[in-house]
Amino acid sequence: MTTILLFVFSTLFSQSNCEKYTENYIPKNLDDAIEYLNCQWSESDKIEFQNKEENTAVTELHFGSGMGIRNGWELWEGKNRIARYFKRKGISHPDDMSSIILTSFHRTLNNRPIDLNGQISYHKKYWDDLENQQKNLKRKFKELEIGEVVEVPLSGETGWRYDGTDRTTLINYVYTVANSGDFDCVVEGTVVSKRKKRKNYFLTIKLIKIDRCEYKNPIYNKKDISLGELMEINMAIDKVITQ
Repeated sequence: MTTILLFVFSTLFSQSNCEKYTENYIPKNLDDAIEYLNCQWSESDKIEFQNKEENTAVTELHFGSGMGIRNGWELWEGKNRIARYFKRKGISHPDDMSSIILTSFHRTLNNRPIDLNGQISYHKKYWDDLENQQKNLKRKFKELEIGEVVEVPLSGETGWRYDGTDRTTLINYVYTVANSGDFDCVVEGTVVSKRKKRKNYFLTIKLIKIDRCEYKNPIYNKKDISLGELMEINMAIDKVITQ
């Protein structure tokens, strides 16, 4: 099997001139980047990468080879030829650039179409959706008035959460789950203050109702919480429902 795979690799990249790909070489475009990786990676690394499911393979290398690509190819500076290549196609974030490079290399090793336009559309949609969410959050924050009663369903889960894409989000203490039947704790409170810090919107609420919070609460780290206590809510993390 290994002999067959090595033959496939040599066939796919038979036109490559590996001598030009020195250690500090920076590719000029996506095709050049794929040829560079083929020349620089060992055959065992390529086979291991190839044999993994695409999303798993790319995600696992985000902080390894992906970081090496972003830093070594100076994608953060955004001024060299490969960075300009991606920017002309509407891709400006280095994380997206390295993801497209690794995804394309994985698909090439597996003799699958790169579908660059599809990858570009995926990353553009991510940022468009994020911008729309931020606009909606800003609007909702602005509309909330002091004295208004809100409901906040909370979950006790903590740490890293995988959202089904190649992006993994760090939730610092609690996050709201999508299905109300899964909520660990629901509180109601009166908004007593509002503050904005960068792109985060915070509410301080005074608790007036507590539902299903009989056990150790993730925010206060104690057995239960009491009516009349103040709780700060980050609207970017916790779902706030107006009544």
